[in-house]
Amino acid sequence: MANRKIIKIKRSIRYSDRIIIILDDKSVFRIPEDVFVLNILNEGDEVTTKEIKSYGKKMRLQEARDSANRLLGFRMRSIFEMKRRLKEKDFDQEEIDYTIQNLINKKFLNDEEFGRAFVKEKVRNKKIGPRALKKEIYQHNLPTELTESLIQEVYDEYSPKALIESHLTKKRIKRKTIITEKDKKRLTDFLIRKGFYWDSIRDVYHDWELI
Repeated sequence: MANRKIIKIKRSIRYSDRIIIILDDKSVFRIPEDVFVLNILNEGDEVTTKEIKSYGKKMRLQEARDSANRLLGFRMRSIFEMKRRLKEKDFDQEEIDYTIQNLINKKFLNDEEFGRAFVKEKVRNKKIGPRALKKEIYQHNLPTELTESLIQEVYDEYSPKALIESHLTKKRIKRKTIITEKDKKRLTDFLIRKGFYWDSIRDVYHDWELI
């Protein structure tokens, strides 16, 4: 295929770091500004089909990085979640792998830091038990050893016993309260749904002398 001539070069209005290249056959392609500067393209220059494809690939990598950075602008992400979100945006595996590695190298993606912040936020704000926390964090596909370590760490800081007691206090249940079997079952079902194990619930009932 014959080379094509660049007839117009302009900066994207929407994305200031992207350059729009218009060719003599009216086709258009975009390239990142840093790539444009390095290649010193000018109006009147000719470009080959191979070069256009190469510029297009670099643009896709830039778009993948931009998408990832926007996602990180809202909150921390796990590597697994970032891969999934980029795939949903139709980036191919090469573009995803390149972007993920770039973010890891720059320390913008770190599963240990993400996991530690994730479990702490869930336990502190939702006051959930170990079983519920495992279900939530497993969705991020963190390494098993890391997951178990983070769960142990967070419940060393926020003990299940203290969390259960906070739920009882919120429900205005006091120590040595006489409650019916029906109400105790309702309370137990609630605590189990919150992710606490029966052994922890029973120990609190015993300490509080709930009869």
